[in-house]
Amino acid sequence: MLSYVVLVFVFFALIAMSAYLIERLAVSKNNNHRYQQITTIYTSLRLDNSYRPVKTNVFGDKRAYNYDKGRTESSSVEYGRNATSEETLKDITSRARAAGFSEAGSAYEGSIAPQYYFKNDAGNYLRVTIEPKAAHDAAVYGTEPSVLTPEERAQAPVYVTVKVNLDDNNE
Repeated sequence: MLSYVVLVFVFFALIAMSAYLIERLAVSKNNNHRYQQITTIYTSLRLDNSYRPVKTNVFGDKRAYNYDKGRTESSSVEYGRNATSEETLKDITSRARAAGFSEAGSAYEGSIAPQYYFKNDAGNYLRVTIEPKAAHDAAVYGTEPSVLTPEERAQAPVYVTVKVNLDDNNE
């Protein structure tokens, strides 16, 4: 009788472990698929060597914010570029259009680091921030001024952040 109890326990333990492994494999496959979609979007922009990657945070899992489960985090790649904000915006916009994205809006217009949104037919979003060197230095190093002159805004180089979100534009 004891051997049957042990056998049943082992059987249920094996079933539970198998179910857990199958669930983990499905999650892993989904995350890998999302990661491939995100990297494909970055590749489709065909950014040339004038965009020098500085920081990368690309991931495939769907990361909801702790304080708002209806919004998800974006993968991001940050670049330095030896061009003006205006030149970079024109370049990024043309590259986004060539990759199948269209303009979907902007935020913080008139600020030192406006954001530009792009969306493709699949519902994926690009969020681009172009920050002049003086603004980036002020944010990173705490240097003055907090208000940039028009000349400082127009100077090269710039710091560019390109975010990709497969789910929403609610950042």
